[in-house]
Amino acid sequence: MTEPFELSCDEQGRLVLKRPGKDDVVDVRLRRAFPWSRPGTFVSVRDSEGKELMLLEDTEPLDVGRRTTIEQWLAGASFVPRIVAVEDVDVRFGYQQWKVRTDRGPAEFRVQEREDIRFLPDGRFRIKDADGTVYEMVSLDQLDEPSRRAVEALI
Repeated sequence: MTEPFELSCDEQGRLVLKRPGKDDVVDVRLRRAFPWSRPGTFVSVRDSEGKELMLLEDTEPLDVGRRTTIEQWLAGASFVPRIVAVEDVDVRFGYQQWKVRTDRGPAEFRVQEREDIRFLPDGRFRIKDADGTVYEMVSLDQLDEPSRRAVEALI
């Protein structure tokens, strides 16, 4: 069971963690842990230096107010472009250069290792580029034919 806590926003727009018997922590960060396929589970509450203060195993039992606050902050902190089409994947010198269209516009990035392409249980893919940016790619059957041909050999 999770210890009692409250999350609120201060006058400067920072998230504040309040727990009985402990000092308030200003400017906390919320991060999703694995599995990404279950976004309401394992939410890490961290201080501004990255130290974990508490781990929420499941947000579902929380009251609507706290759950909504958590979901809004996670949505604002998460930047995961969704790949909707693959224009080209050029394999050269041990890495892959991807040219894609995302839900946020065109992108070009490099994937260093084959292990940086992860298959998710629901058929989607998580791709981490050389700079650490994570992209989500729809399942192969949702891609158009040219996109599918560009990535099938890699996956």
